Amino acid sequence: MKKFITNKYVLTILGSILFLVIWIIISYSFDNRTMIFPDPFKTFVEAGKVLTKGYIYQCIGWTMLRMLIGFTSAFAIALVFGIIAGHFPSAKTFLNPIIVALKSIPTAALVFLFLVISGARFAPIFVVILISFPILYEAISAGIANVPKEVIDAAEVDGAGWKRIALNIRLPLATPYILVGIASSFALSFKIEIMAEIITGDTKYGLGSAISAAQKNDPSNMVPIFAYSLIAVIFILIITIIEDLIVKSFKKN
Repeated sequence: MKKFITNKYVLTILGSILFLVIWIIISYSFDNRTMIFPDPFKTFVEAGKVLTKGYIYQCIGWTMLRMLIGFTSAFAIALVFGIIAGHFPSAKTFLNPIIVALKSIPTAALVFLFLVISGARFAPIFVVILISFPILYEAISAGIANVPKEVIDAAEVDGAGWKRIALNIRLPLATPYILVGIASSFALSFKIEIMAEIITGDTKYGLGSAISAAQKNDPSNMVPIFAYSLIAVIFILIITIIEDLIVKSFKKN
């Protein structure tokens, strides 16, 4: 019995059931559920209808593409500065105020800033870059800095310079930290991309754009908004599961 209760699959199912029960309770506490808080039954039916249309797959594809452009750019920048900061503590101290500032700036403020600077179509990409960069940077720099000192000393005795040590020794040994950083920021980047699309409201295709368009088309009907949001949540859950499997498989190896 104890093994059954502690089984992660059983707990996941029970947690999902509890979530649905809470959703139903909240929904039925309102007189006009369609306008305020649709119940899961209407939401799932609407989501099923949405999934039969090609538009939703264009939205998912464009959201994913913009997010990947932003995330890949953030990773490339974080890799450069993370290696430098991890190898040189003084560089990390120098960069620390910038990292703290980037982590403290409200995301919505960044959206409005880039909305003015780069326009609605590219603003979400830049927001993803600035949100993902600090997380990736800290993971990479921490991984680089935490390589055992005896390994570095042995490499220096063999005549290795700092570039060779950083790229050939520190970086490979820091891979677990880097994977954790990617796992921590990838799904978050997807959510940030959707939020930025909702605020800008002018990226043509995207999950955020679909939610924004549904609200503008009929503000009194929240069902399509919940349906698009549910699809986004499911997609994020799939990404998170894939991330966890990759990290676990790497740790086993």
